[in-house]
Amino acid sequence: MFKIVALLTDFGIKDHYVGVIKGRILKELKKPLNVNFIDITHKIPPQDVRKGALSLYFSYKYFPKGTIFLTIVDPGVGTERKALVIKTDKFIFVGPDNGIFSLIYSENPDFISFEIIESKVLKPPYSSTFHGRDLFAPAVAYILDKTPFEEFLKPIPKDKLKVLDFPLPEKTLNGYKLSIWYVDSFGNIITNFHKDIVKGTFKVLVNKKEVPLVKSYGYAKKGELIALFGSEGLLEIAIREGSAFKVLLNPEIEVILEEEK
Repeated sequence: MFKIVALLTDFGIKDHYVGVIKGRILKELKKPLNVNFIDITHKIPPQDVRKGALSLYFSYKYFPKGTIFLTIVDPGVGTERKALVIKTDKFIFVGPDNGIFSLIYSENPDFISFEIIESKVLKPPYSSTFHGRDLFAPAVAYILDKTPFEEFLKPIPKDKLKVLDFPLPEKTLNGYKLSIWYVDSFGNIITNFHKDIVKGTFKVLVNKKEVPLVKSYGYAKKGELIALFGSEGLLEIAIREGSAFKVLLNPEIEVILEEEK
């Protein structure tokens, strides 16, 4: 039976780190398993926990039930920050307690949280700078081996977990003021406005100027500034065959509600 481990890190692909983590997981297994490793991305900007949290949020729901997500964007490695295992009804998440699972918590309120007992997992010699290899990878192997949680984990109250703030659109007199959640590699600016927030008609303003709301990028002219709802249902500001982020940098984005006629 295949087991799926999905990895998301800021390690990049030039160094050996990701390969070593996969090898360590396999080495720690008590018996051989057909583990299917899936690389979500290893190009999270270094130490950018917020972008890691969003990338995980955009990805996890499309994986099969039972997937283990090993998520390592860990600027606090080697400090007193806790190492976590988070269990929902469908998935398990392994990674640092730095807010990277914030959106998982909000979308899965019935999750159960555990802290990895380092003394039960770390095996000397180990490094204080590579917990991905020495702490998180063995913990994933224990989960794959179906080791009872109480042997290497202890419960941690939900109110003790670090949570990052991902603000919702700010209500205004005429509509909403939006925040930028994410900028993808195409330069598309992804906001925090979901298509289900309002049911009526509205217009989108970027720096006080209305931009057309289109169905997809192909409905715009080359170089045209547009708004559209992307694959996650979030409003994007984009330039066809260009980078909206490079052109606009940090724009003011608003949704103005229109009166029903």
